[in-house]
Amino acid sequence: MKRALVAALLLALAGAALWLLLSRSVAPIAQVAPQKDADLFAAWRLGAAKGDVDAIETYLRKEGVADILPLADILRSDARWRTCTAAQPFAIPPRRLWPSMVSTLRYIRDELVPVTGPVRVVSGYRDPVANKCFKGASASRHLRFAALDLTPVRPLSRAELIARLCPLHARTGARFAVGLGIYRVTRFHIDTAGYRRWGADYHAASSPCLTNPSQPLPRT
Repeated sequence: MKRALVAALLLALAGAALWLLLSRSVAPIAQVAPQKDADLFAAWRLGAAKGDVDAIETYLRKEGVADILPLADILRSDARWRTCTAAQPFAIPPRRLWPSMVSTLRYIRDELVPVTGPVRVVSGYRDPVANKCFKGASASRHLRFAALDLTPVRPLSRAELIARLCPLHARTGARFAVGLGIYRVTRFHIDTAGYRRWGADYHAASSPCLTNPSQPLPRT
């Protein structure tokens, strides 16, 4: 009898825990207790977003770009999302925008990573609310699901990063319609929605590439 009561109690606790997980995954994620972003994404995709997350994952796999960068990072507004109360950490872009990310991911895999080494995403798709909260440009390519802000995984100084990115952009930027923004420290922006470049103040005149030699670097 006691064993039966204990088993029933454990079953009830497990059911309550599952209900809590699913209800939190549907609720605005900003109201969930602080967790790692990977845990938040895992919970989020179990809720109301599940169908859309599965669909975009299938689409990217069909295009051969699903394994280049984590889907959670591509769909994440910004690593700083906790500082922006109006922004949610993840969002699904409209389906008409999905092809835009395919060309950007291919460029990262085929052209960028051979020069910089592995990269991690610090900002991916931003819906209009998140973009405004992070003071993004009104025509930001993050809104079009065409842009990613990245940092190198391997230790690189800003000077070393510039010495790699600027020749790469000079060599391949026009061909692949690449936008390159180099910000402070080692954060930089890549998109494939127009050939242009800019610096930390978001203006072309501040691009470090204007004073950096544009000789191509050997691939490493």
